[in-house]
Amino acid sequence: MRSSAYWDDARTVGDLFTQNKPTVYSDTAWIGYYNGESGLADGFAQAGDAVFEAWRATYRPNDKLLLPMVYNYRHAIELALKVAIRTASERLRFAGQDDPELQPEAIEAAFKKTYKHRVEPLGKRLVELLKWLQLGDLPEQTTKILARLHNLDPYGEAFRYEGNLRTSATTVDVPRLAALFRDTFDLIHGGVLTELDVFEDYQIDMLENFGGVPRLPKPGVADEEDLALDT
Repeated sequence: MRSSAYWDDARTVGDLFTQNKPTVYSDTAWIGYYNGESGLADGFAQAGDAVFEAWRATYRPNDKLLLPMVYNYRHAIELALKVAIRTASERLRFAGQDDPELQPEAIEAAFKKTYKHRVEPLGKRLVELLKWLQLGDLPEQTTKILARLHNLDPYGEAFRYEGNLRTSATTVDVPRLAALFRDTFDLIHGGVLTELDVFEDYQIDMLENFGGVPRLPKPGVADEEDLALDT
């Protein structure tokens, strides 16, 4: 076994990144240059694509690549959902909503304590926020995929370790599965986030040209100004 002095010395000389500085530009990756969690989500989706291509490139299917492929896609979807929830909450705050659950600290606390890695509850929360913004709902196919993915892996661990899959299946159509994951990710990361970007432009335009942003009362809760008009 390594002595405690060895590990103490290892900590002082730096981490694996600092100890492996590139000498050739083509071998270089810049740390942190991936456009935040949105870019990181896209990176995991691309990793899923790469594993799928490696699976497809072999003469015989490589079953060992199935769970790593699914894990990368699943994590990409989870990150995309969290980015969308943060962004939708930001748009509601911009519209003057001061609900405590929309505050950044409360959102991060909910991710850690309530939602964790559970994609179906994350999807339901995103739907709540989209309806609050009056931007509609997620497609039925997307919510079904999130629900089925949650049933297969409710805690984000089923694809990381052996023996945790909750399924009776013995085989799976890998290209079809990869396409379902990719479509779900693209809908959230490409579709919902783009819709929220467009909505941000609309809010800024309203503020600059009309001096204010329309209020967005929480669904099912009457706005105080509306109540005042009714009395």
